[in-house]
Amino acid sequence: MHGQAPLQQPDAASQPVCQGFPPESFEYILLDAPCSALGLRPRLAHLTTLSELRQTAVYQRKLLQVAVQLLKPGGYMVYSTCTINPGENEANINFVLQRFKDMQLVPQTPHLAGPGLSGYYMHEDGYREDWLLPAQAQLVQRFDPCSCSDTIGFFIAKLRKSP
Repeated sequence: MHGQAPLQQPDAASQPVCQGFPPESFEYILLDAPCSALGLRPRLAHLTTLSELRQTAVYQRKLLQVAVQLLKPGGYMVYSTCTINPGENEANINFVLQRFKDMQLVPQTPHLAGPGLSGYYMHEDGYREDWLLPAQAQLVQRFDPCSCSDTIGFFIAKLRKSP
């Protein structure tokens, strides 16, 4: 995450959340977020700590918050990563759906991958990571590098902001 431009806190809807762009500037946003890349292969050695994975998800949530505020009502956002880490995928989409009540998952065409993960995971340190509800998990695409489709691992979610 070194060298990334600092993000402003997206607190006030009237203030720019991204330098040069007022809120609700875009009808479509593709957020292919920087990620841990745990879906790429081959992965012969990858030394990443749980703390680093969580920090990556926190950074992605900041990007998601800015993207939602830049999205026009009725607009669409596609969120994607090249990781199989649910903290960067399902947990981040759950964060958007919980924090921004005007955002909802919508069907994708084509839908080629398996569903996302539903439920939650309780980490050893007591941190609870909430994923998606079963119906929501059907609307995202989780590409598993161990599946018969022989792809890298990645994730796609399509969301719409209520008009």
